[in-house]
Amino acid sequence: MNDFDKYIKSMASEENTDIPDSVKNKIEETLAALPEKNIHIKKTKILPRIAATAACFIFVIFFLLPNVSVAYAEAFEEIPIIGRLIKVITVRNYFYSDDYHEMDIDVPKVSGEDGDAADYINNDVNKLTDTLVKQFYKDLDSIGDSGHSSIYVDYETVTNTESWFTLKMRVHEAAGSSNTYYKYYHIDKKSGKIIKLSDLSEDEGFFETLEKEIRQQMRSQMDNDSNKIYWLDDSVIGKDYVALTPEHNFFWNENGDLVIVFDKYEVAPGAMGTPEFTVDKALISDMLKSEYKNMPF
Repeated sequence: MNDFDKYIKSMASEENTDIPDSVKNKIEETLAALPEKNIHIKKTKILPRIAATAACFIFVIFFLLPNVSVAYAEAFEEIPIIGRLIKVITVRNYFYSDDYHEMDIDVPKVSGEDGDAADYINNDVNKLTDTLVKQFYKDLDSIGDSGHSSIYVDYETVTNTESWFTLKMRVHEAAGSSNTYYKYYHIDKKSGKIIKLSDLSEDEGFFETLEKEIRQQMRSQMDNDSNKIYWLDDSVIGKDYVALTPEHNFFWNENGDLVIVFDKYEVAPGAMGTPEFTVDKALISDMLKSEYKNMPF
């Protein structure tokens, strides 16, 4: 092993984040495959050595280190500023790919004057993505070449006005079958608080109204399109399966209507994807707290 190889290994060893054995093995294989230095090698054979060394250097610097180190990721990441008061940056990307498994996870960080709310989102996002990364490598070691698996995580800033912020996280997993689910985070910038669906109204009939409207839309879709299937008529689950929780996913569209989002398989077969139902603001306006009657704001 030459000095460059030792340098690469020392850089990786100094990072705080543990590198999974499967990744370490690939680095070892790459370094081991490089030919040993020989002073009798002709000049025409030096170029492939340089190219291989450069390829290894590029792999470690631009792929491995950003995937395991926040410091390196922040150094290489271009930071897009979104909105006037709150910004979102990608602080880390976990990437892995071989013939059987693939992972591509973007980890955002929210910052701005709403410190406590931003900290809540960042901590929750870190817990989610850390769990997914650990599970991926666990599955990688257990499945090996006997099956396929993949996981993709990305995010989107849905709303970022002077008074409201919404971040959407999307997770897509596949291992035999596939699953897709979301996590929405909302900040009321006027109060600086995280807002849940239950925070929008104090009316006791709010959730009942939403659930009734969603059932009606499901029924109408099925009546008009034989390809639409919801589990309203299931003999076991029946209509009661449309039950919204205080933390159920939602967002405000540009018209100020409330959009309720369901994960894949939550209310329908997988072929239905991730259904969304738009509840007209006129239907719930009288039930909303005064500060949320004129969304988006």
